[in-house]
Amino acid sequence: MDNRDSTVTIYLSDLWDVFVRRLVLIILAALVFVAGEYIYATKIVKPLYNSTSTLYVLRQDDSGDYSSTDFSLALNLVNDCTYMLKSHAVLDKVVEELDLDMSYDDLSDSISTRNPDSSRILEVSVKTGDPELSKKIVDKLCTIGAEQISNVMRMDQVTVLERGTLATSPSNRVGVMRYVMFGVLGAVLCYLAFVVAFILDDKIKTEEDVKRYLQLSVLGEIPYTSNSGRREHNRRIKAIEKANKTGKGGKRR
Repeated sequence: MDNRDSTVTIYLSDLWDVFVRRLVLIILAALVFVAGEYIYATKIVKPLYNSTSTLYVLRQDDSGDYSSTDFSLALNLVNDCTYMLKSHAVLDKVVEELDLDMSYDDLSDSISTRNPDSSRILEVSVKTGDPELSKKIVDKLCTIGAEQISNVMRMDQVTVLERGTLATSPSNRVGVMRYVMFGVLGAVLCYLAFVVAFILDDKIKTEEDVKRYLQLSVLGEIPYTSNSGRREHNRRIKAIEKANKTGKGGKRR
């Protein structure tokens, strides 16, 4: 019994043909992804405004001079200062003085800190849905926090170096590159779907398919203009497919 292994041969020209024939749909898919991301970013995601204030952390000895030991100590205490800024002792007082309609957890989640280049500078940022509210909170937070840090940690100098900035645009606004990425993603996924459908489609549809996969020559074509002619044409196509499956040629999946 002659068993022939069926093989699938994909040519670059086939992939290019799929791309060209489905180019309009691929572009539409990219536009749909971009539109979806735009709707999500502008209609669903709440805009947040960031305000940043700066604290200067330094310890001074009894003589009034700054020593290298105090400098190193100030660097090591930055993490402690960050913890103090998010403590109940500080945040509860901020909520009380500003009469905020926020819980401790909500306020704590809106606060972030950064120590640039391991310096004595501590950047404190607050992110809320109102730019003016963000500035008020960060200013009050740094004022109360500096006082609390000085009292608890016995730091002689914790100074508010810069007050909070007033944001003019949301900090979570989506950039152009994000839309480009979503457009490319939509196009790629759509094209891959068409490629998979092309590979799984093992039907003989054209004269070129007959020559390529059955190694047979087509002597002629009989056009059809009626339902009976169409049915006869379909029967011929099915006969060719049946011959393909019985092993007269390489099977195309």
